[in-house]
Amino acid sequence: MLTLCYRLQLFNSWQIGYSSFVRKGEGMLEEKDRRALEDIEQRLCASDPAFARRMGSPSVPFPTVSVLCVLSFMSLPFVGLFLGPRAVLVAINATAVVVMMVLVWRARASR
Repeated sequence: MLTLCYRLQLFNSWQIGYSSFVRKGEGMLEEKDRRALEDIEQRLCASDPAFARRMGSPSVPFPTVSVLCVLSFMSLPFVGLFLGPRAVLVAINATAVVVMMVLVWRARASR
């Protein structure tokens, strides 16, 4: 298991195109320091598995709330033009309810 800083270093080395020894995980830390880091990571995983799980899977959720807000904002002129100002208020309220549902769902899923 690699630390976040080490992953970022590896990611940057692949992006920039450094030599192959950095991509293999060699060169940045001496062997003694790498073993000490692995030992710390193993003890951390044993003492706090939930934290290790969160740090081990760097998944970025889809920006659902942002997409909902942008789509709502873009549709409001058409809703107002074709359906009237009351429909705009209904659309804004519906968007707010859906955003709240998404936020509650994410909060419950993260527990």
